[in-house]
Order: sequence, then C-alpha cells, then structure tokens
Amino acid sequence: MLKEERYSVILDLINKKGILKVSDITDVIDVTEVTVRRDLQDLDQRGLLKRIHGGAQSTHPIKLEKELSHIEKKNLNLDSKIHIAKKIATTICDGDSIFLGPGTTIELVHDYLNVNNVKIVTNSIHVFNGFIDDPRYELILIGGSYRNKTGAFVGSIANDILSRINIDKAFIGVNAINDNTITNSNEDEGMIQTTILNNALEKYIVADSSKLNKRDFYQFYTLDKVTAIITDNNISPENIDKYSKYTKLYF
Repeated sequence: MLKEERYSVILDLINKKGILKVSDITDVIDVTEVTVRRDLQDLDQRGLLKRIHGGAQSTHPIKLEKELSHIEKKNLNLDSKIHIAKKIATTICDGDSIFLGPGTTIELVHDYLNVNNVKIVTNSIHVFNGFIDDPRYELILIGGSYRNKTGAFVGSIANDILSRINIDKAFIGVNAINDNTITNSNEDEGMIQTTILNNALEKYIVADSSKLNKRDFYQFYTLDKVTAIITDNNISPENIDKYSKYTKLYF
C-alpha cells in the first residue's frame, strides 16, 4: 500500500472512531508499528490528526451524545418509536421469556403486544408500569439503585440478579451506534445491558435511525454479536449497506 493510501485509510479510521491505538491501525493496514508511528507523526505535522501516547485522535471526532431526561426523550421521533414498537411486538411469541430494557420506545411495546403466557423481565419502572395491570403477562421487576434520569434500576444488586436469569429474547434501547460499536451514556446501565444480552438466546438492539453514526460515553456491546437492530423505515440506503455487514436489520 502506498503512503498516501495508508494516510487515507488511517484518517478514515481515526475520524470514525475518534481515538485509535497504533496496534489497531497495524491490524488493518498490515504494516509495522514503526511505519504507523512515522505516518501518524507526519499526519500530526500536517494538522490532520493529533498524536497521543500509544496512538492518535481525530481533530474533529464524532461528538458525544448528550443524555436527555426521560421526559425530554418521550416525544422525540414519536412516529419512528411507534413503528419500532410495533416491529418489536411482532418478534414476541406466546410462551416467550423476554427482557425489555429502559427506553421510551420500548415503553410503547405494551400497546401493540397481543400474545399470552409471556414472562417479562425489566429493570425499567416505566416499562413495569405499562404492564402492571395486564394479567396476560408474568411481570418481574429487577430492583437495585435507581437512576431517575432513565427510570432504570442498576448497580451490583440488579446486575447480580440478571446474571442468574436466562431468557429467550432481550430488547435493549441504545443511545448511539457507530460502525460495530454500541454505546450509551452511563456505565452502570451498560453493565446491566451487557449481562442480559449475554444471557439471551436472541439479542435485539432498539434504535431509531437518528442514533446511527453517533457515539456515546460507554461502549457495552458490538453489533456482530447481536441478532438484529430494530429500527425505523427512515433508515438510508447507505446505512442499510453499512450496518447489514454486522447484523440483520429489521425496519
């Protein structure tokens, strides 16, 4: 690979990821670490990236998403949320055991679900309140430390309980997806989400199309390990091509 070709690949990686280690770059372009360090130094001198210890960072990285409150999120992209909630409902069958994570999209699932004998596990007080008066479902609320911003129970107690639970299907709302990386705003919620995804036979990531090509504070899973992304029908052809390389897309 010629030098300018290497530069193009390196800049593309850096601008997508924000920060990369030297070893990450050598794995992609198959040259020595000495060559990569020399390339990074040259690109730094040109002002195209910034050298840091062990790697480099973009001079214009993808901006982290601001975590909104539950009330702020509730009416955002409502049409897309309804579309996704209906899609989630179609994937749930009689007799399933499922986990419904926190999120204003997932809270709408009850309105479109028409099955029986389903065991529903959640750590969301808002999801719990939506199902509490419906006798068709066995409802289990996981307790722990309460996050008022999202209405989720998190922490070591919640994580310990969920580590012992095996379920058929998990539906996890996220703040951002960028390439193969799934992120959210809070590490405690991320740990919970990792645990339950690992214990689910089918793993579904719930994200409207506005969450694509963005990143947030805490990386908790990768797309190549999940069953599908459930999103809305506003997803662009470019993003369909991009993300279908990692997993299935339901929209």
